[in-house]
Amino acid sequence: MIYFFNKNKNSNFFKFILILLVLIFSDFFLNSYTILKHTFSERMTKAYGYCGKQGYGFIEKNKKKYDLVKNSKIINNHDYPYSGWMIRQIRDPSIYKYIIYINSKRIPTKGKILEQEYNCYIVLND
Repeated sequence: MIYFFNKNKNSNFFKFILILLVLIFSDFFLNSYTILKHTFSERMTKAYGYCGKQGYGFIEKNKKKYDLVKNSKIINNHDYPYSGWMIRQIRDPSIYKYIIYINSKRIPTKGKILEQEYNCYIVLND
């Protein structure tokens, strides 16, 4: 009878250690801390960049100001996936009012520049 209780205690102890190791190696505690400490917008900007990578921060900042949802074309000069998912676009629209340049190496000469931050531009399409 006493042996049964000792065996059961050891089994529970090993299960606890195993679960603890899985949580540590999967960075559960670090990920939980990050989710609790940073807002959704901060985490997305860190992952997708402000004016780098896919330009999440720049697009999100100006999305409501210029109503970019249905009437904008996004041009990213680096090899990143299309950033239209941030404004609910699956593909480039055929008629658009704004052109958004992300990671642009040159200043756009066509159209009027409405916003500029670092190497990102919102240009009014003529």
